[in-house]
Amino acid sequence: MRESAEIERIGMETAMAHEVKNGRTQQDVSAENSGFDIRSVDAESRDIRYIEVKARAGTGPVALTHNEWFKAQRFQEAYYLYAVTNAATSPQLYIVKNPAENLDPEERLEVVRHVVPSEQIKTRGEKTR
Repeated sequence: MRESAEIERIGMETAMAHEVKNGRTQQDVSAENSGFDIRSVDAESRDIRYIEVKARAGTGPVALTHNEWFKAQRFQEAYYLYAVTNAATSPQLYIVKNPAENLDPEERLEVVRHVVPSEQIKTRGEKTR
């Protein structure tokens, strides 16, 4: 789970394009360390989505920081995990609504993160396209 600025950029672009396509106005707040990367507002309902974006060059698990997991628990139905797999070749977006309720991550005590297996994202997330 190495970080790559290029893969992260592709992940953010994929997530933001999905929001635009679905009539939501998004704002990149990733630099604010808020526990999510995108704040997105539905044009009609005014509902807010708090979106954490994780991108992988291929496939594999994603790790959520303690702050991200805390915000997922706090915002519940308004919090989304957008996992972008195969970002290096053919980005595929998986969306998990309310990951604190719908996923069972393994807690690792390196730096506290909640690791969600890629299989859970695929089986419990909504595949787009």
